[in-house]
Amino acid sequence: MSSAELTDLFIQRIRTLEALMDNARTYAVTAATGHVGGHAARGLLRAGHQVRVMGRDHARLKELEAAGAEVLAGDLADQGYVEDAFADVDGALLIVPPRPAAPDFPRYQRRIARVYASAAERTGLRHAAFVSTKGADDGRVGGLIAGHAAIESILNQVDGLNVVHVQPPSFFEILYYFLGPLRERAVLSSPLGTDATLQLVSARDVAAVAVRLLGDPHFRGVSAAPVHPIRPMTMREIATLLSEHLGRPVGVEQTSAEADIADLMAAGTGRSFATLLNQTWAMATALGEAPWEEPPPATQAAYRIEDFIRDELVPAIRSSRPISDYSTATRPRRAA
Repeated sequence: MSSAELTDLFIQRIRTLEALMDNARTYAVTAATGHVGGHAARGLLRAGHQVRVMGRDHARLKELEAAGAEVLAGDLADQGYVEDAFADVDGALLIVPPRPAAPDFPRYQRRIARVYASAAERTGLRHAAFVSTKGADDGRVGGLIAGHAAIESILNQVDGLNVVHVQPPSFFEILYYFLGPLRERAVLSSPLGTDATLQLVSARDVAAVAVRLLGDPHFRGVSAAPVHPIRPMTMREIATLLSEHLGRPVGVEQTSAEADIADLMAAGTGRSFATLLNQTWAMATALGEAPWEEPPPATQAAYRIEDFIRDELVPAIRSSRPISDYSTATRPRRAA
């Protein structure tokens, strides 16, 4: 390459960098140590934005700090902390992280939502994406979905806040809930129907939707952004994929809600969350039997469950790391 060509290339890169800087914004990402928050923070950083990552554990935020994020460690229930994080940002990704041990889980969710709403109002936050769930805008739903509906309602009432509710059905990452029996007995054991059709997407796809919306925040008022799976899957089909990638048979069994709640509580989960979770499992089993309709391409996820199982779930099964590193809800060992 000639010196003139090198000079032209250098100028082109400088102009690209200047364009990125001109379009750069500042964002706050709540629950940045979680699956969705971590992917979203990295996505915003890659797009050239300034990112404030929020979470209780500074040590767990160091990876994002090394990538260029500003770390603000604190408690999401602390009004002052959240206001400091929301000050002078162009947008925020709002996540109410699971706290399974909470004695009254819906009350905990509403508390965090009110902190977000008050901080948004006090700081003049204008754009936010909230990670909700499919069905949260349907008043007939229950279980954990009802909690997301309550959060949406609280955020919708903030004057001047343009909020988009990102609504996935459920996550690939729920499979981490079953790491215990997968490690101990090579069994995918859950209260979900073994042949019910499940709709799952990855945390990274949910984060990608949020990053796209926040990166070019033209949304106004209150809106929803659905995230549809590539295709439905049953627990039995998931077990078959696990067998292929683990190189040994993986069984599938349906347990009772009562047994699952007892297991969760024995591991430290509160009865409130355990009960709501199992109500959600029951709804997923029932709703999953509805006919599958191909979603519009623009709303469809991209990351395949086959890739998640091979690259993320199977290594977690083989790992000796604590299950709590992967999931907020764990189960104790049960006799085979």
